[in-house]
Amino acid sequence: MANVILTPVTLWRDFDETLPLNGEILSEREEELCIHRELSFDGRETGNGRVRIFAHYYIPKNAESFPAVMVLFEAGFPVDEIFVDSLLKRGYAVFCPDYCGDNGTEKCTRYPAEVDYANLVRAGDHIEIAEPTAKETSWYEWAAVARYGARFLREQQGVNRMGAIGIRTGGEVLFKIAPYANLSCMISICAAGWLAYRGMDKFGGNEKKTFSEERHRFIAGIDSQSYAPYVKCPVLLLSAVNDPKYNYDRVYDTFSQFNPEVEKALLFSAHGNGLIGRHSRTDMVLFLDKYLKDRSIYISQPVDVTVEVDENGKLVAKGVFDDGGEIAECGIFFTENIKGYQSRDWTRVLAKPKERTGSVATVDLNVYKKSDKVLLYSFARYSNDFSVTSKIKAVNLEKTYSNTCPKSRVLYTSADGFNGFVEYRRRARSVADCFTDCFSDSRAADIHLEAGYGGILGITSATGIVSHRVGEPRYAPPESAMFRFDAYANETTLLKVVFIRKEVEYVCAVTVEGGGKWKNIVLAAADFKSETGVPLGDYSNVTSVAILFEGHALVNNVLWL
Repeated sequence: MANVILTPVTLWRDFDETLPLNGEILSEREEELCIHRELSFDGRETGNGRVRIFAHYYIPKNAESFPAVMVLFEAGFPVDEIFVDSLLKRGYAVFCPDYCGDNGTEKCTRYPAEVDYANLVRAGDHIEIAEPTAKETSWYEWAAVARYGARFLREQQGVNRMGAIGIRTGGEVLFKIAPYANLSCMISICAAGWLAYRGMDKFGGNEKKTFSEERHRFIAGIDSQSYAPYVKCPVLLLSAVNDPKYNYDRVYDTFSQFNPEVEKALLFSAHGNGLIGRHSRTDMVLFLDKYLKDRSIYISQPVDVTVEVDENGKLVAKGVFDDGGEIAECGIFFTENIKGYQSRDWTRVLAKPKERTGSVATVDLNVYKKSDKVLLYSFARYSNDFSVTSKIKAVNLEKTYSNTCPKSRVLYTSADGFNGFVEYRRRARSVADCFTDCFSDSRAADIHLEAGYGGILGITSATGIVSHRVGEPRYAPPESAMFRFDAYANETTLLKVVFIRKEVEYVCAVTVEGGGKWKNIVLAAADFKSETGVPLGDYSNVTSVAILFEGHALVNNVLWL
């Protein structure tokens, strides 16, 4: 059996999802937005008994017929009520089966001893390795739970249409059931396969690798890109850049594997530092409304980006967009940090009206004169607020262009808007371990600009801010540099400035007196210490800097001295 390579077709050929469900309501309570039931029902037959699946089911109040969404959350994370409520408020029933198994309580899916490795806490190598085949993996059992879950939901009274959302690990599971589950649409968030390629940098030159037989078994039977050609329902892929769990460089490789007849859309979320932001949440809402409620919502065709040298010797990027809808704004994002996909500064260049001709927008690509490669992608937001992006394209820089830029000591000024900083990722403040606080009614939850003393704008966020520009070639610190920035706070507050080098955090605490003028703060590398007391020493090879606020503060004029 060890040499058997199972594909999405052969792996599931004999799977029986027709066995009796034997559903049971364990509890039921009325909540503000719904009737909340805790359920159990039978899953697949393992040969040593059937899996007993536990699930939460949220039914909209006073609705006889409604669309439903099955949500597969990130492995190891509980059902997120904020996320569930956001769907309930829009009239969706929400169904959340547990695929992770043993969590120390009675409220979990029960796996027979024969497949004990389906329990996340005891999965071991069964997550990473397809041995002896793809069928003996945690993924197979998790997908089997999701397939029975989709069937259970489809058969519930009142459900008139069914879609599914998968978050991170849940998204990878969703890919494995999408060809078979009769979904009206699917949304995969920070999940698009290529798990066997972890540690391999797509753009960094180490792509060539000889895979073992086991790796081929894993890729063929488990990795989501192998399932993409078999998906028949509309698909939305949402991806956060700088995500520590997920290499977004490869998401378009999966996107391109879908059948051309499948309606699909792709969006990168650039300003959440590994989290999904407000535009992605809007896409999710509109996508569900279109395919589960028959709303007339325009979904753009895939877009593209090209790079060329114009007649004046300038390097320019051209976003090529679907002209079937009215574009509200468009442009590109680019970075010159090629290898470090977890800590790139994605600079946004917005196309001005005069730079747009029909469905093409042309913007200057002002790269650093010593860079030899740039990554970029185009974006467009349409008048209905639906946003799309192109694939990430790598472009070799072969000469000096008339618009190349010199090295810069200035990391950020408020004239940069949101370029140069993104929200600091704090898991405790994220929704479903994947979204920024974009579910708040206040846009102040996002990174934004505010006026401080003298009406001068500064950048701020409820969670803190982080810049990856310190790791970009153009903004790398000079030898013996000092780190300087301006800060303003209405009330005295503590700032934590954190530099990261090789995943080690070096921290310096700074008190900003409240009121008065902007405070000029200058810090030497020796001011920063690791958790074990090791000094930073110098600023060379740092990949990012975060400024975290204990209270509320604004930051401006960040530079190297």
